[in-house]
Amino acid sequence: MSSHSEYHAAGWRVDHDPRTNRSTLLVGDRVSALRAPADFAAHVHHVLAVHLQAGPVLADGADWVLFTQLSPHPEPPSDLPELAAVPAGTRLALPPLNDPRWINPPRMGLAVPAHQVVCSATRRARLVAPLAAA
Repeated sequence: MSSHSEYHAAGWRVDHDPRTNRSTLLVGDRVSALRAPADFAAHVHHVLAVHLQAGPVLADGADWVLFTQLSPHPEPPSDLPELAAVPAGTRLALPPLNDPRWINPPRMGLAVPAHQVVCSATRRARLVAPLAAA
């Protein structure tokens, strides 16, 4: 099964980019995405997991990308400088689902958390990792 097909089987709508032979996701189509530094994002992901709200998370260089439900206001609140919205219309190249860059890959039955849930988890993560918020 191709990576493209695996994403569709997991319920994600992705496109195949023939130039790079990779699957891509259009941010703002069905999901929004937030970036955070990997060290801090690990704390956010942990908070989400403890509350059974962890969704797909992708390691992308020094950042992690946390996918959220589509949000009409994808920018994070101003009190959360750790988070940055991935602009709507951005095409994210996605590795195969079995790639180690997936901290938590999309899969059938795995819900994508609401944007506000990720923002709330970020506030909670500050209690665990206050230096990351500075």
